[in-house]
Amino acid sequence: MRYKFKNGITQDSAGKDRIKSKLLQQFEEANLRLQYKCAHWLERKTAHWSRGSWTLILIVFTLGTSAYSIYVMVNSFSEPGVSSIPITPIVKTTNAIQISKAMNHLKVAVSKGEYEKTVRFRRYIDSLGRSPTGKKIKDSINQNRSRLLDSLTIVEKYYHSQFKK
Repeated sequence: MRYKFKNGITQDSAGKDRIKSKLLQQFEEANLRLQYKCAHWLERKTAHWSRGSWTLILIVFTLGTSAYSIYVMVNSFSEPGVSSIPITPIVKTTNAIQISKAMNHLKVAVSKGEYEKTVRFRRYIDSLGRSPTGKKIKDSINQNRSRLLDSLTIVEKYYHSQFKK
């Protein structure tokens, strides 16, 4: 695919990809060289250590990290002022309305097609919450149309109540 810029020069997107891939390849090569140098330096410094010293270092490292992890866990549960697991109460929203009252006002039958549209819309709204950009859209819908989801619930319950009678 070609892109045309203001100055009339056309540039292939594959060319951009080649530049990016070459830059990434150079970065990976530099990273591998640095890893090799660090590994070689460590190997030179520890070449004269015996098996017993390696075992001792491993035991000290394991005990140190285990002790610190246990300290963090015990400290998080034993501090009285700080709750490690916050508990927030579930609050009924201010815009929630009584579904039974709303269903009494409805005197129209909801068709299967209309019901399927509401189900598809609810799935779409639920899928928006899975990505950061979709979450922003969902929050703006909830903010600007605060009773929309309540209305969907009312329509769904009303549709199901048509068949229970």
